Amino acid sequence: MKAEIMSLLGHNIFIRYRINGSSRIPVLFIHGIGESGRCFFDAFGMPKKYDIIVPDLLGFGKSEKVKDQPDYSFSFQIDILREVIDLFDLKDIVLVGHSYGGVLGTFLCRDDEKGRIKKFVNVEGCITRDTLVLSTNAVTALGQFNHGMSEFGNWLHEGGFKKILLEDNESASTIKYFDSVIECEPAAFAQTAKELIRRTEGEDESGNNEISLAYEELELPRIFCAGTRPVMDSTKGFLSGNNLEWKEFNVVSHWLMLDRREEFYSFLDGYIRA
Repeated sequence: MKAEIMSLLGHNIFIRYRINGSSRIPVLFIHGIGESGRCFFDAFGMPKKYDIIVPDLLGFGKSEKVKDQPDYSFSFQIDILREVIDLFDLKDIVLVGHSYGGVLGTFLCRDDEKGRIKKFVNVEGCITRDTLVLSTNAVTALGQFNHGMSEFGNWLHEGGFKKILLEDNESASTIKYFDSVIECEPAAFAQTAKELIRRTEGEDESGNNEISLAYEELELPRIFCAGTRPVMDSTKGFLSGNNLEWKEFNVVSHWLMLDRREEFYSFLDGYIRA
């Protein structure tokens, strides 16, 4: 594995990668809100026939934290991901997105005019509104602090959010997740949370919203991976109601690839080869 900071669209983006040569299957991983590419570290244990590319999104992990009029919008993050694809000249990509990364992956697949993405694995991506637990908490806190980033940053790194993760829901996964949260730029977390909430506004009883409909309308092979948490029931209902393929992992966790790592990466290898 190599790890480098690369300049993309005027920003320093940290990328972990393993490139094996011309005869390859590229797998591009996109992490979630507050997260970093470290959540996919075990991907580098996949067979050598796969090229592995794991960027830290702008404002997250070891990538640049923009202080002056930052743009952490979906559209700009997707533009950066396209630059990553161009940088490594990736074709026939298998895209794997976790949580918010599953949302970015959905729109990246939808707008893939060059047809470079071959398959999409959505790992607990935020399809239905009631799965946006962390984002809802963040937007509520933003309102309480009158959108002040200093106060929000204290809540995120030292206050209420830390309590939610490390006291109310402490686990190996949440401890690892918080290691990334303390690296992220509060404005990046805040902008992302607000956009996730906004893009699921007006959801109907069937779970139809901008994100879920975009996922439903994708034309490439795709599968949704979900744990057994009750909060995922609405998403599973949407997927089943629209005859969309999904796989359940027997884990009460949002981080399937951490808590069921061997099972998850074995499944991913089989799904790619199928």
